[in-house]
Amino acid sequence: MVLSLTLSGIQIEAVEDLPTACAEADIISSATLSESPLILSKNVKDGTHIDLVGAFKTTMRESDDELIMRATLFADTFKGALNEGGDFAQPLADGVIVGDDVVADLYALARVEHDGRKSDQEVTVFKSTGTALEDLAAAVLAYESI
Repeated sequence: MVLSLTLSGIQIEAVEDLPTACAEADIISSATLSESPLILSKNVKDGTHIDLVGAFKTTMRESDDELIMRATLFADTFKGALNEGGDFAQPLADGVIVGDDVVADLYALARVEHDGRKSDQEVTVFKSTGTALEDLAAAVLAYESI
């Protein structure tokens, strides 16, 4: 069974064939406890944006090194993404990337201190390890929606 719904005019689907879904998707959001990569660069088309919300420990991983090397990298916080989340912490420890490869955090993006995506063909990855500020923003949104 595939879960599908439309939210604010956007079609959202949970899928069973991950490689095919990744190859077709414009946006991929992953929130897993995986310890090995699920989102592989070879399955991601140019122009895709990927949100990596799971893999919040250094032993966890949702993306492969090739995707991390290929994409422009963003994070909710530099400290959390580089030290806690395996998607950036593992490639950093292995010398695949350096800290400066993460070009902006959520604070800089929200304040338009960084332009974000530079072209329609650019692959972007946003790594979230969670912050209290994000929790507060979600709580405010939920409260205001009642």
